Amino acid sequence: MAVKVEFIQNARGIRTCSAGGTKLHSAYNPEVEAERFVNSIECPFFPEYILVTGPALSYCLPYLKKRFPSSKICALRYCHDFDSENNKFAKVFYSEDKNLCESLFSFMGEEGLGAALFVSWQPSEKAFPDEYKSSWEEIKKAVLKSRDVLATREYFSQRWVKNCLRFCLFANETASVKEGTSPILICASGPSLKTSLAKIKELRNSFFLIAVSSALAPLLEYGIKPDLCISTDGGYWAKRHLLFCGGTKIPTAISAESAMYAEGIEGTPVIPLSYGDGICQTFLERFSFKSLRARRNGTVSGTAAELALSLTSSSVFFCGLDLAPSKGFSHTQPNNLEKDNSSADTRLRTKESRLAPSSFDTPALCIYRDWFASQDFNGRLYRLSKSYPYKNSLGKIRDVDWNFFEDFAKKSGKDFILPQISFSKFEMKKEDRLRLIEETLTKEMHSPEWIKEALPSLYITASRSGKDFLSKEIEEKMDKFIENVKRAALPGGKKQ
Repeated sequence: MAVKVEFIQNARGIRTCSAGGTKLHSAYNPEVEAERFVNSIECPFFPEYILVTGPALSYCLPYLKKRFPSSKICALRYCHDFDSENNKFAKVFYSEDKNLCESLFSFMGEEGLGAALFVSWQPSEKAFPDEYKSSWEEIKKAVLKSRDVLATREYFSQRWVKNCLRFCLFANETASVKEGTSPILICASGPSLKTSLAKIKELRNSFFLIAVSSALAPLLEYGIKPDLCISTDGGYWAKRHLLFCGGTKIPTAISAESAMYAEGIEGTPVIPLSYGDGICQTFLERFSFKSLRARRNGTVSGTAAELALSLTSSSVFFCGLDLAPSKGFSHTQPNNLEKDNSSADTRLRTKESRLAPSSFDTPALCIYRDWFASQDFNGRLYRLSKSYPYKNSLGKIRDVDWNFFEDFAKKSGKDFILPQISFSKFEMKKEDRLRLIEETLTKEMHSPEWIKEALPSLYITASRSGKDFLSKEIEEKMDKFIENVKRAALPGGKKQ
């Protein structure tokens, strides 16, 4: 049952309130109470964000702004009775949000959460105990997720920069895409993709087709050639999916940090994806690569969805976006990783035992599913299949069948314009590329932006404490970082 909030004015004409019989502010002087609350906060660092849970009439806000002038101050509401106060905050969240963890992470990011201060207006804890408990559980989940993401970034950062240097060394032909008005179909490789292959082939001229790298093999096997392939993963397994690209010359959108075999980069038209920050962005600019703006995401499907929406004024349809455990193969076949793994199957280590884990949910699947469910694509993104019985829903993303798509295509008419891909040669001698890489590494290796990417945890610690970024510890670690990257990526290093 909802807690009833009552508003009153005290003898001095100052507004105050109570909820369920609990006073949320002092009945006599709520401003003094709020000032004392802010002064009592222990904060030995400089917070980028401050999140106040249950701030009620927000008397604490001006004192927070005075004490922390550079912080973005946000509120987490337990009810809607105080919505008139919301415009005073940088952002307002609600405890009723089923994806509160994702909403916090989406707004603040892993770095912002790592440099955030969380405080609770204590009277609201007593008035809204259930909302208080659930909200702080979601805050904890968001903070733990931010730590995991930062740890992952730090672990993989050398590999990503190595991939970037190799991209700069081997890219010979680049491509760009001009926005169109046609529907766009994206294919991921979930089991539901198999049900749609026949329809995709039949209606191939009705849409611009993007394949995430793991869906490339089943599409080509069925005689379907995508207009564009996309890969954003920096790991070894991702480039296994791209083996087909070198022979088929399919334009491939990759971030500079993505993994791709050298012969694939040399022989395939590549569309550089720019995230707008970090070490890879520096190299894209220094080499004057024409890039396509994209958003970094934990899954290539997330990046593909937002990229597709930016490439058309029409709607985007997604096949194979299951994001759920499955019995048997977790991907539509054929699949390069399955081919690799099946070669090791024996009587004692059978295919069935190898595939068994795919029937269970995983933390990664939950994270990707929650991300899609928490997004608002303005009704322009659909999940498409031949009436496949999905095991989940994806928030505001509607599940539709091919009858829906055909009706949509008819209403859209035949005068749509497909996104147009144009190509250009990138002609720079190998020795000039090497010299530019060396110059850039030497000039930028101790810049705050590079430290932020290579050593994110140390960067945030230094930022929180106000310490000099070029401490001896950070300088030595950056020197080691650059040394390892050069040894792995440049000629004379280890064999790739």
